[in-house]
Amino acid sequence: MIWILFVVISVMIVPYHEPWADEIQALLIAQETGFYDLMTQIPRQEGHTPLWYLLLKLSAAVFGESFNIAYISVFIMSAAVGIFLFGCKIPPAYKFLLPFGHYFLYQYNIIARNYCLSYLALALLAALYEKRHIHRWPYAANLFLLAEASLVFALPAAALGFFWIAEAYKNHRGSVKNYYLPFGFLCIAGLFTLWQILPFNTTLYAARLSHIDNSPAFLPIHLAEAFFIGQNLWLNLLFMGFTAWVMIRNSLSATFYEDVYRNSGVVMRFVAVWGSFILAYAFIRPMYYHQGLIWGLFLCSTYMFFPDYVRRGRHYLFTACAVMHIFWSVTSIRYDIDKPYSAQFGTMKILQQYPKEKITVAGYHTIPLKQLLGRNRLYISPEERMYQNWATYDISSIQTLINRHDDILAVDTAEAANADLHYYQNPNKFYVYDIPAAAVYKGYIFFEQGILLFIKRKSVLSGRDEDGK
Repeated sequence: MIWILFVVISVMIVPYHEPWADEIQALLIAQETGFYDLMTQIPRQEGHTPLWYLLLKLSAAVFGESFNIAYISVFIMSAAVGIFLFGCKIPPAYKFLLPFGHYFLYQYNIIARNYCLSYLALALLAALYEKRHIHRWPYAANLFLLAEASLVFALPAAALGFFWIAEAYKNHRGSVKNYYLPFGFLCIAGLFTLWQILPFNTTLYAARLSHIDNSPAFLPIHLAEAFFIGQNLWLNLLFMGFTAWVMIRNSLSATFYEDVYRNSGVVMRFVAVWGSFILAYAFIRPMYYHQGLIWGLFLCSTYMFFPDYVRRGRHYLFTACAVMHIFWSVTSIRYDIDKPYSAQFGTMKILQQYPKEKITVAGYHTIPLKQLLGRNRLYISPEERMYQNWATYDISSIQTLINRHDDILAVDTAEAANADLHYYQNPNKFYVYDIPAAAVYKGYIFFEQGILLFIKRKSVLSGRDEDGK
């Protein structure tokens, strides 16, 4: 019943969600890029492994190019929740609380990004880990999926693979030859992942760190906020203080160091996985809306390495975190329904009043309009790709677009302020973005940009002048 409820709620929310530029960017890349470039050029440019793009390319071939990609992420997250519910032994209360938290129900479910694949891989990993020496091929394939789902998990997957083969040599000497093929596959898969992402795009990395919210120095804040309260400073301090007190109290107990020594192998694995993850997270993309990866790895690693602790059922601080995640899930969904990301659908209603005119879209946040409009309504050459290479994108290219085209211009508000638009009229300014923000993420407001529509002073196709004559 919990799983059915999760699926029903997800499917009901999807039609209200306006796709982010990031979502449509991935879809346009998948549709307009060849297989070889998807495997090599795009990972280095976008900073993501290509599995999500390949899945979108396949989905577009099966369902058509106008399908709603949110249903893909809902399908994947529903599978992840199903594995979690039926394959993991945890107290029943958490089976009800966790699926309806922010990351499961909204952030990686309704917003269609590659991170839904990470949650699927983590759910599989939690279910397989206890029998990793029995189901060797599935476990090796799972580690490859973990690395290919998101580059952030490539190092943790490598660490888990190393410990897996070390355990085989230590505890299963008689049958270690049974590990050669799956471990060889894992090594080849690791080299394949490196081939996809190297040489690393240093220009893109520098651009990401240029904004203060992208700084690796913010990682400690990310760790706290991934668990509890978002932007509320005092509650975050209370949460971190209480957590520190619990850790200090446990470390002072008589049996703490004995337990650590007795389980030193497990502790070493836990530290290695988290150390490699934090290193990758800080280096690759320390963004607020990636904090769900921290939460997902916490759930998975705790269940894998400390199953007895998980099954005790008395985790008051963790329960508080789970309840807060449900609160943020409800808040984000309500905001997504009531306040659209960039008024894409409202913009389309206005553009329908000008059925013959061609449209130029300029700026990163207008990317979803490209998908809605299609090539026939756009000023774009047949050989030009509709997705934007934002790693090398700058304001001057927007001005080039404006100088080259006519009729109607849809442009991000920030870019419009820096462009020469003197040959457009704008009697009502057509400012269709009438809300102050785009999406709520645990107390943060993202994408504070709208879309401005500009109509040419004299329509080329209709012949009307500024007075409508």
